[in-house]
Amino acid sequence: MIPESLLDVKSLSFFERVYMNRPRYVLLTITFLCILTFATVAAASNDYGILETNITLNVMTDKLEYILRDDVTVNGTVMNNSSPMSNMLVAIEIIGPIGFKLAYRTATIGNPDDVWPLKIEEIFIKDLDYNPINTVKIGNLVFFGATVRNKEIFSISNIYITLTVCDASGIIIDAFQLYEGSINANTSISAARTVYIPTWATPGIAKVYCNVYDREPKDIGIPWLPEVIGEYQISRTDQGMFNGGIPLSNGTSHPPGIYEASLKLSPQPYPGTYQVYAVGGYSPTIRPWNTTTFNVLDTESPPQASFTYSPLEPYPNQTVTFDGSSSSAEGYGDVIIRYEWDFGDGSPPVIKTGNATHPPDPTATHMYSTWGDFVVTLNVTDTEGYWSTTSKPISVKSPYPTANFTWSPQKGFINGTMTFNASNSLLGWDVSKQEPAPIINYTWDFGDGNVTTTANPVITHVYTNPGNYTVMLTIKDSVNQTDSISYVIEIQNKTSPPWDVNNDGKCDIRDIAFVAAHYGELEGDPNWDPVADINDDGKVDIRDIAAVLAHSGEIY
Repeated sequence: MIPESLLDVKSLSFFERVYMNRPRYVLLTITFLCILTFATVAAASNDYGILETNITLNVMTDKLEYILRDDVTVNGTVMNNSSPMSNMLVAIEIIGPIGFKLAYRTATIGNPDDVWPLKIEEIFIKDLDYNPINTVKIGNLVFFGATVRNKEIFSISNIYITLTVCDASGIIIDAFQLYEGSINANTSISAARTVYIPTWATPGIAKVYCNVYDREPKDIGIPWLPEVIGEYQISRTDQGMFNGGIPLSNGTSHPPGIYEASLKLSPQPYPGTYQVYAVGGYSPTIRPWNTTTFNVLDTESPPQASFTYSPLEPYPNQTVTFDGSSSSAEGYGDVIIRYEWDFGDGSPPVIKTGNATHPPDPTATHMYSTWGDFVVTLNVTDTEGYWSTTSKPISVKSPYPTANFTWSPQKGFINGTMTFNASNSLLGWDVSKQEPAPIINYTWDFGDGNVTTTANPVITHVYTNPGNYTVMLTIKDSVNQTDSISYVIEIQNKTSPPWDVNNDGKCDIRDIAFVAAHYGELEGDPNWDPVADINDDGKVDIRDIAAVLAHSGEIY
């Protein structure tokens, strides 16, 4: 009978629609015909049991030699005699000099049949406690995995699932086999493996490529279905699940006869010769394939300096931690052996040194004695003596508190209660204790001769005369630092609030009708009446009507 390794239900729609779904007598008849067909073509097959045909596949790279961070493009053509092939998949595998897997990809030519026996249901990331995440912090070890479902009514025995993980700039972080084995009918399997996100990884939206073959492409394996791409986030500061799961998409299709896939080398690529394998998934017995090589050179390059700091807005005398671990030594085997920090405030630089075996601590701490804007510069040196610098601004906040307040209603009325609220004032900073300095009192000058000091940020006041009043708030914190702010408020010559538009001592349908009659008017219009502008924003709209409705039925 036909070996299971050659039964590719994705490629033979005849088997999908007839062999698996017809009555038993039709099933036996087709099986007999398939056995005869297999016996006929077996003599023309090569050592892999793959039929020799006129279909040819070639493979090449855009260059023969690459250096660190280079883009590598694998491309080629698939031809039947002189005619370009279409509607097929091409498996691509790249293996490094010591046998490590650099990448797995699947290129799509044309629009092949979308009735695939397998489905990649999910690409997932989980932390070391196996909690789902979609944002990975640089420098952490996490699980990358995938879930694949067998949609058919029979078991599929030859499954080879892979992942290729990249950073936000497209550099390959890792590529590996997730699972090799079988999947029972109408069931799913999930597999995962740990991946370390290196300090040189570029933060942002990154990609992970999931591919499923019937065996490893270097062993002339072909794809079971098109490549599926997942997107996740790399962060320098956060890790966890934010805004849902990992979105999936399909790879790009290419014109008939042409396939292509790209990748990007790391800043520390392993030098030597890389082997590229490309296999066309035309049918179980027709698998045109080819191979090529390219070289990665061990070049001398300067490192790349990079750093972060925390907190982002420090106060004077507050400890700030600077972290240069995101700097990268550029080149195979290179290590950063010196970090020099200049904090931009005239203080002596901080220098950390080490060697390739024991590299230095990439972090440093500093306290600024005064507030203001400064520029921090990091200089890093690698084992080859190359160096580079980078600079970032840092703003040290004033330790003084910041006064602010709101009031309600926006337009007051005589003998009406005005509420003033200073809760949105900002705390000061106790420089000596390196901790926030709480606000201990609020002094209110209401502009009508009344001044009140209280420990509560909320206070009320009644004005007995109409007019414009300047209200000044002065706050004082626990270390006697103060700040003041003032606003001008309007007290109307009426005895009811603004939503009592006709000033008859109650809010009712007459007030609603008055505002509605001026709906849509803007300040400066011929019929403009400021009384209808309840919230005093220069226009009469749904907010003004809502304000009147909210107080409907009140009596003053």
